[in-house]
Amino acid sequence: MLTLADHCDTMILLSGDGDLTYAVNQISYRGVQVEVVSLRSMTNDSLINVADSYTDLETIRQNIQRI
Repeated sequence: MLTLADHCDTMILLSGDGDLTYAVNQISYRGVQVEVVSLRSMTNDSLINVADSYTDLETIRQNIQRI
């Protein structure tokens, strides 16, 4: 993420791991918008707080599940 931040306007993170909070915060300071997509039950609150937007996979389940 840190390496690619200089080449992106927006990054979408498909993880809820709180260990990534530092990286998300750092690329936000570089002007990159960060969207986090994960299950709420598996997403760290600090990651949600530093992200520009958060999408709970449960809310879009019907749009992405296999039929």
